[in-house]
Amino acid sequence: MSKEKVGYPEKEWGSERQPIIVKVRTEERAAQVARVCDHFNWHYIMGMEFTEDLSDLKKALKERFAPANVYDPCPCGSEAKYKFCCAKTIKNFDLNQYLKTFPNESSS
Repeated sequence: MSKEKVGYPEKEWGSERQPIIVKVRTEERAAQVARVCDHFNWHYIMGMEFTEDLSDLKKALKERFAPANVYDPCPCGSEAKYKFCCAKTIKNFDLNQYLKTFPNESSS
């Protein structure tokens, strides 16, 4: 018998089965989010709303940057366990700063 829960996919943010759903206020922000999602080949649904909601994007980025097991070596190369090295940085991840510094592919 499979232990897979129906309706609760295993960390598949950005997949066809569980696309990233975002609400943005401006077209500039929409372009930033689209650039990030396209870079990682994520499926996404975007809408223009008065209140912004980027929580799915933030979850997907945290999932992408963190190893599957917190006791694995840290991806930064410090040879320490991820939990004791960069986990706090990811926990306090600043999505706005990341979107501002994400490379603009059209500026080449």
